[in-house]
Amino acid sequence: MEFPLLEGGTWSLHGDSSAQLRLISFYRGAFCGFCSRFMQQLNGLHAEFADLGIVLAGVSVDPRDVAKAWVEDKAIDKISVGYGFTRAQIGALGLFASHFSRDGKELYFAEPALWLVKPDGELYLNIQSSVSCGRPDLESLLIGLKLLADQGFPTRGNA
Repeated sequence: MEFPLLEGGTWSLHGDSSAQLRLISFYRGAFCGFCSRFMQQLNGLHAEFADLGIVLAGVSVDPRDVAKAWVEDKAIDKISVGYGFTRAQIGALGLFASHFSRDGKELYFAEPALWLVKPDGELYLNIQSSVSCGRPDLESLLIGLKLLADQGFPTRGNA
């Protein structure tokens, strides 16, 4: 999986080997107030995630111009933000998806998900929601991730 980043380049599932972990937030798009608040909170916790060796990214189906305006409007300046996430990518990753019409436009987007990915591309944590308001408490997540890192917990569970 890859997607283009606003700052240039691409984010890849098998990218940045310098990071211990990479956290990717799949968000609905600029139109979603819940997404904006969540991404602003994530942006504000950037330093705490960085202390754990976690690099942050987010992506939506928004086109580049919409994503760029949203990042500027919401002051998302510590997270690499991708754009143009496709229907095929949403399906291939097994994310919940929604489709509806608004103001005469057809909208298709991924519902919220949060993945923590190891440098080799292995999925370490998967949190998915089928609704806009179903999101993890990021401060509790940080506490748990610090505990897991300190104790060297392996990936558990399978699909």
